[in-house]
This record gives sequence, structure tokens and C-alpha cells, in this order.
Amino acid sequence: MTTYPAKVNIVEVGPRDGLQSMEKSIATEDKITYLNLLSQCGFSEIEVTSFVSPKWIPQLADAKEVSAKMDRLNGITYTALVPNLKGLDDALSAQYSSVAVFTAASESFSKNNTNCSIDESMGRFHQMTPVWEEHSLRVRGYISTVWHCPYEGPIKTGSVIDVIAKILDLGIQNISLGDTIGKATADEVRFTLETILNRWHPKHFALHMHDTFGFAKENIQAAMEFEINTFDSSTGGIGGCPYAEDASGNIATENVVSLCNSIGIETGINEEKLEETSTFIKSIVKKESLAHAKD
Repeated sequence: MTTYPAKVNIVEVGPRDGLQSMEKSIATEDKITYLNLLSQCGFSEIEVTSFVSPKWIPQLADAKEVSAKMDRLNGITYTALVPNLKGLDDALSAQYSSVAVFTAASESFSKNNTNCSIDESMGRFHQMTPVWEEHSLRVRGYISTVWHCPYEGPIKTGSVIDVIAKILDLGIQNISLGDTIGKATADEVRFTLETILNRWHPKHFALHMHDTFGFAKENIQAAMEFEINTFDSSTGGIGGCPYAEDASGNIATENVVSLCNSIGIETGINEEKLEETSTFIKSIVKKESLAHAKD
């Protein structure tokens, strides 16, 4: 008989990962409203924004203003993504006690999307380590393209193992494994996790699944079989192009909650508040997308 965790933690990534790829600028006030609504839903962690150069991600140019004006509730971990030492300094100035860093299991993806090799990304982590240690920050590490890469195809599990080992050696204890293009199947997820968890405890890992081909839900359920109990998702499924067929966005938080409810797993999420939040952000994204189409 399959056993699942009694409770899962859902990390809401919509405000950062969901919005960052939107071409039309979302108003700062709408982002703040979105975040304040999310804070009422019962999430243990919300990824707010990224302190990255506006040249690379114009949508998040208002990271400082959003961070300053949003409501922060006790008991919720608010996290900011930081690409480098400057981003980390900006996050500290914005009063974050939790940050996330990112790399990839694919060399080609790393170079094409972060303008650096995997080793260079690790070098950036090394530069940041004294700072986050000095400030006792909680650090989360993202690994993209754990299963498939748009440039290299299937990724060897050995490459993933190498990156995990380097991240853990830096003292980063929370690692989110990403299915960046949504091509992983449940069997591939099981194979990779079995290999990883032969070496490390599941407490270190979360899954960040994209739902490009509709596989994310079954992949998450497969991961639960291995005692993985933390999953990233985006309210409304925003990210990529959410209103196109075969959208390449994150799995919708509502779908993760529905899955958990169907197999008796607690999430701590208020579904009524979640639905209200989803309706709000989808209306904002759709409105801006339609406006962009008319430009």
C-alpha cells in the first residue's frame, strides 16, 4: 500500500516565477494586492520577487517597492530570488531573512539563461556565502532542468547528483528540483528521486514542476511516494503563456491542493481564499495580455 506524507508544504511562486515572463507590465499595486491576498491563504512560504537587473527581467523592476509596501504576516516565510552578490545586498536592504539562488543541471541551459556556466554559478554562491552566514539567512537552492533540457534533451541523473552535492556542501539545506520544460514522466521522477534519496534524506528536497504537457500532477504524486513533502506552485497556474493551449507555466496551486485533498493530505490552505486570489490574478494577467494584444 502506497503511503504519502500526512501534510505537504506548498511554496507559492506565482509573484516571482509566475509573473516574471509576462511581457506586459503588471502594475505594482496589483502585485501588492496579489501578495496580500496570498498571505491570507495559509501558505508557509511565498516567493515574492527577484532582485535581478531590470534589463534581464523588466517585470520585476519594482522589487524594492513591492517588498516595502506589501503586508508581511507572522508565520510566513517571504523569500526573494537573488542572482548574485548585488541582488543579495538588495534583498537584505529590503528586510528579507530568506533568499533563493539558482543553477541548472544542464550546462547549455545555464549558459543560455543565466549567462554563466554551472561552475560559475557555484562561484557566485561562494561569494554570497559569507554574507548569508553573517546575517543567518535561510537559503533555498533551485536546480533547473533536472530531467530534460530544451538544448540537451534528457539529463543524466549523475549530473544532477553532482550539482546537489556542491549545493549541500555550501550549507544550503533546501533544494528545489525543477522540471523546467515539463517533459518529465512519473517514472522518470521516480527513477531520479530513488537515486538521489539513496544518498540524501528527502527533507532536503522540494519539486518545482511545470505543467506544459499535463504531467505535473502525477509527477507530484509520484514524489510523495518518496516522502517528498514540499512542492512549488503558482496560484492560477500563471507563468509562461497561461491562456494558450499547452501553456508552459507552473502547475496551478489549486491543482496541488485538489490532489492533496483527494488522497487525504493536509495542506493548511484556505480554499475559499485561494479561489479569490486565483480569480484576482488571472483577471489581472488576462487584462494585461489582452491589452498587449491590442497594442
